[in-house]
Amino acid sequence: MIFLKDYQQRVVRELETFFTVAQTKKDDLARAIQAVPEELRATLAGADWVEQTFTALLKPYRDKCINGLNEHYPRTVLKVPTGGGKTLLAVEAIRAYQNLFAKKRTGLVVWIVPTETIYAQTVRSLRDKGHFLRQLLDQSSGNRTVILEKGQRLTTQDIENNLVILFVMIQSLSRANNKEALKVFQDSGGYESFFPADHRYDLHARLLQQFPNLDFISALGTAAPLIKTSLGNAVRVSHPFIIIDEIHKVFSETARKTIDSLNPEMVLGLSATPKREMNILVHITGLELKDAEMVKLDMHITPPASPEKNDWHAMVGEIKDRREKLEKKARAFRAESGIYIRPMALIQAEATGKDQRGRGRVHSLDVRDHLVQQLKVNPDEVAIKTSAQNDIEDVDLFSPDCPVRFIITKEALREGWDCSFAYLLGVIPNVNSDTSITQLVGRILRQPNAKKTGIPELDESYVYYSKGDTGQMLQRVSDGFKNEGLEDLVTGVKVEENEQVNPVKTVRIKKEFKKKYSQAFYLPVWLMADEHAGKRRFSYALDILPALPLGEFMPSEEQIARIQASLSPENRERTAFVVTLDAESKAAARMEAAGKVETEGVSIEYLTRRYAELIENPFLARRVAEKHLAKLKEKLSEAALAEHFGHISAMLYDFLAEEKRLQEERIFLSLLEQGQLVMAVSADPELGFKIPESDVITVSREPNAYKCYLFEDVELSSMNSLERKVGDTLDKQGKILWWFRNRVGKQWYAIQGWQHYQIRPDFVAAKKADGDKLEIIYVLESKGEHLAGNADTVYKQKVLDVMTAQTRQDTVEYQQMDMFKGMKIGEKVEFYVVEQNSEDEKIKTLFK
Repeated sequence: MIFLKDYQQRVVRELETFFTVAQTKKDDLARAIQAVPEELRATLAGADWVEQTFTALLKPYRDKCINGLNEHYPRTVLKVPTGGGKTLLAVEAIRAYQNLFAKKRTGLVVWIVPTETIYAQTVRSLRDKGHFLRQLLDQSSGNRTVILEKGQRLTTQDIENNLVILFVMIQSLSRANNKEALKVFQDSGGYESFFPADHRYDLHARLLQQFPNLDFISALGTAAPLIKTSLGNAVRVSHPFIIIDEIHKVFSETARKTIDSLNPEMVLGLSATPKREMNILVHITGLELKDAEMVKLDMHITPPASPEKNDWHAMVGEIKDRREKLEKKARAFRAESGIYIRPMALIQAEATGKDQRGRGRVHSLDVRDHLVQQLKVNPDEVAIKTSAQNDIEDVDLFSPDCPVRFIITKEALREGWDCSFAYLLGVIPNVNSDTSITQLVGRILRQPNAKKTGIPELDESYVYYSKGDTGQMLQRVSDGFKNEGLEDLVTGVKVEENEQVNPVKTVRIKKEFKKKYSQAFYLPVWLMADEHAGKRRFSYALDILPALPLGEFMPSEEQIARIQASLSPENRERTAFVVTLDAESKAAARMEAAGKVETEGVSIEYLTRRYAELIENPFLARRVAEKHLAKLKEKLSEAALAEHFGHISAMLYDFLAEEKRLQEERIFLSLLEQGQLVMAVSADPELGFKIPESDVITVSREPNAYKCYLFEDVELSSMNSLERKVGDTLDKQGKILWWFRNRVGKQWYAIQGWQHYQIRPDFVAAKKADGDKLEIIYVLESKGEHLAGNADTVYKQKVLDVMTAQTRQDTVEYQQMDMFKGMKIGEKVEFYVVEQNSEDEKIKTLFK
């Protein structure tokens, strides 16, 4: 689970707990039934093991379900907001269900999806053996996963020997009546293996006794039953696990009866807006998605650009300008990080049909013509997505080769469309009357790569409108957040030039702290001592990167031996399904190698591209790749290289990445040992760091109960659960003097270590000695339980340990600090990592 976000790991843990307890309760009931005399078993058969499960887990049990066999079964729901990774969580649920409840690798899963777009996307992903979602399923099935759609042949042998995922559209469950709703399951042909031969009426009768809700007809001229060879009946006799995306759409009484009639062993629904009467097993908040860097917030709402009524031309022009500025930021970001983002704008027109143009409403073609003819946008960059015209069908919008930057629509993107490159939404219809905006809001919320860029403009989203009231626009956006399950993030919406919406306020350092402890507001930073230029801030780009000797690196004999050993069929099978969501992960490359054995071949271009992610100079990356490949050719045959090249490239990349990490640390420590790198406290704003005098926070209805917070108020709504726990613990310490939560931004405290990114500690806390004197400052980095021991945490711990050692060795330098007499604060600062579930112990130890 190392590739899952914090909240996704929590969901998986809760699912595993639920399946484990459910399996135990069901087995307990089965054993109890067997233990009593046969004449009493009927009284126990109706016992509700599902209710016992919910009771044991202290979960509300509202939706009590009985299938067509008169058996209790659980129908649970995960509340997953837009962008929360529902498909990934569904796959993890299948894995946990098979391992912990079904306890087998085979069986039938019926996966019901809400829209044709999601249907096609999900089926395509799960059929692709190189896709991480398919790889996860193959882990669960032992590489025996079968993806089927309605109408394809299904046999008992398929289910007995494989994990079969059968996809069905949600409309089949949401018809006006139960009979109509089941039509999709009544297709004949392709399911004969589930049922006896037509002439074996005795076997039909026996099967009907076992499954009394099967559809059947009476044989001509007899009263004997003949069971229909339908998909619905095949599902009923297979005790399926059913996954329902957007289950709130099929929760009418009729739909629930349809679900019950399929004889499910268990049902798991996913919804951003579950109904109160559902059994909500896990509730994911919008704040969790924000903390996990899944959504683009703040969302900026810009009122009409022109005082002229309904000047949509001005709005589109403003969107074009903003999009171009975002693309410049994206290009700079790519040059620095190698990560590709192409910001796109969605523009909602008023009309789209061929016969709708020229009738007083803004047509999609009007918008396209304005972009192309008046604003000089390349026609290839403009696409129309309507029910009649789909310019983005089968287009990979994430590809760097894709030119699309503007998508014009009316309602076609309201649901089932997911492209995280969409940053801007322009609304031409009157927001006072157009409710479709509420669905379109969710289309620009997803954060590319589910990871913040660190560039504010690329971590936020933008909404423009040309007609209507700001209040109505805000209400539409607020409703859109609620529809997407993000109702707790409405405070992340800002209306430009309107301070009444989610108002902000400036808070300052409390006067009593500023008066007595101002010398403590200067924190240590790393400086480079240049004999000619004097002191300057330490820089990864200037001081580490140019000194990296990556061009000299060659894989060692031991590493080459590891590559050779990993090419054995046994090892290849063992590592083939190790998967993460990281684009640079080993698992993806290994799986790619396994999937392309016949056609992969040796590609120096591919290896060069991988190395260019670590070596800034592409020409050097090419030379290094050629050198490494030449050495491998001395040890491996051409056939072995070609067959396993993706896997070999991944291992070489790992070796080079590890060498880079070691060299970065070695250069840093060498600079420190030679005295070129020093830790210093300085009052010079160009060199040192001083805690900001003030902060701007969103006004919250939640009162601030912290007594020792450094500033006059704190933005509680933006703190996650771990941060709140650490803050609560700090505030309660007897020796706490003051503390504050370090924010993310240029004016806040950041530590440049030997890797390229800066460490931004979460908290700074002051401990007092007798007489309220300052004893020591603690800089604290909090880490979730799942992050303990990972590479990032280990790196941060090393950097913080080095800094603590410097202060203890009295090697901190002081620049322009003569204004303060007495205590040198740099000698009284220590740096620590605080891990989740041990935060109380750690903080109490520091403040004892």
